[in-house]
Amino acid sequence: MKHIGLKITAFIFAIALWLYVVSLNSFQLTMEVPVRLARLPEKLAIASKPPQTIDITVEGATFDLMRMRARIAQGDTMVASVVIDLQNAELGSSRVHLTAKNFQAPNFPNIKFVEPDNQLLFIDLELDTRIERDIPIHSNVTFNTAAGYTQTEEATLSPSFVTVSGARNAIARIFEIQTDSLHMDTLKQSKKISVPLKFDSFPAYVTPSDSNVTINVDVQKVASKEFKKIPVQLIGHFDKSLYKLVPDSATVKITGAEHVLDSINKENLEMFIEFNRFAIEDVDSLPPTLKLMLDPKVNRDMSIKAAEIIPDKIALVKKEVKPFVYKTNEEYGEEEDEGE
Repeated sequence: MKHIGLKITAFIFAIALWLYVVSLNSFQLTMEVPVRLARLPEKLAIASKPPQTIDITVEGATFDLMRMRARIAQGDTMVASVVIDLQNAELGSSRVHLTAKNFQAPNFPNIKFVEPDNQLLFIDLELDTRIERDIPIHSNVTFNTAAGYTQTEEATLSPSFVTVSGARNAIARIFEIQTDSLHMDTLKQSKKISVPLKFDSFPAYVTPSDSNVTINVDVQKVASKEFKKIPVQLIGHFDKSLYKLVPDSATVKITGAEHVLDSINKENLEMFIEFNRFAIEDVDSLPPTLKLMLDPKVNRDMSIKAAEIIPDKIALVKKEVKPFVYKTNEEYGEEEDEGE
């Protein structure tokens, strides 16, 4: 235990000296760095799928290499990269040979790119004309309403399409953009939800104008409304002095979306029966045809659940015709005398 302090000091000095000597030497290290495409002309687009990262060999002081590698491991994508300048690129395919001029490490100026001795390091690129195109959105969202409620129309998308920009050949293969799958159950009120769009199968370097779509669904309570004494018309070619309908009016009970029913009045209802139907079907009573005139914006199939006519059948009745009575001259004379 004699001179223990001196021994520890010597040991620390030896380590420091070794680290100093190591720091003076250059070492090589292979690491994975991102590939960046810079200054691409506006009228061109990437048509191929170049690698996002590439393995390269760099050379530098030990401590610098250790610091750089640590920052890369922490997810710092800006510490080092391979940059390909496309300012003077031309349409078509090309092979870019990577050299020291493509390597960038702004915070580590003493770390240098090392070109492989036995092979060339390169990246293949294909450039195409850039175009824009509006692609329709397909919704994978489904809705179910609670009992006593109804969806009044198909869910609407806002926007209904996405503008994409990229290589002509790549965009020509895109026909629609899907939303994420989502199911909403037992709805009792209208909803407005934001749903992500799916781009996992998108070609590389195609840029969409939106990443989400807003879906609107209108849900209303189911109600019923009665309209009394709606006239029933007899239409077609017939002698109007001989035939009539009994009764000549009916009550209409409509079941459907509450707010849609509020917009309906008697003027929106027409009922009729074609005269020839009685002979064709060989019956003396028929259910009338109901014509419900709604706003063109209303989805009839989804908003109107049922329409009941009371009574359900209307009879065709022949009117009573009084026989013509022939009068003698004496009877006419008597009437004239009575008139005087």
